Amino acid sequence: MSKFERALDNAFERRKKELGRAPTLDEAETLRQQLFQEWLVSERFDDLINYIHWYYTDEGGFGDCSILSEALRKKSDLQRIERLFKKLISVRTAQFWRTWPKAKEGHIGAMRDSSKFMATAIEAYAGLWHGYWSLDDEAGKDRVRSEMLQFQERIKPTSGKRRRI
Repeated sequence: MSKFERALDNAFERRKKELGRAPTLDEAETLRQQLFQEWLVSERFDDLINYIHWYYTDEGGFGDCSILSEALRKKSDLQRIERLFKKLISVRTAQFWRTWPKAKEGHIGAMRDSSKFMATAIEAYAGLWHGYWSLDDEAGKDRVRSEMLQFQERIKPTSGKRRRI
């Protein structure tokens, strides 16, 4: 569990005590968004990156990634933008390659899963590309675009490790 998630749990319990009941789903989401914003203002970027990696490893998180990436862009913090998206790309492409062989054979569940993993990996690639774009890093944009095209063509990187972007 990330530091952010622990802080959110504590805030939830405090709010529950204040209300005399558990917060509704909308109240809980508002609480999460407020805490996320507070941590952005406090520049707790590494903790927020860890939270995103912990909570959104497989899918989702586009909104939080965009908000955090924008804050990092304003600080010209390309290193953290790369850290934010590269782990998501690594995990999500690995999930795709794990399910793709069965999907090619027509296994319905694997077809569904590999499509989902493809989409979530491309979403993470796009976030990284946007980070390079926002900081005018043409070489970074070109590397990501090239890797995205290779991945979309379902061409697995030749080495055992994912190529470095």
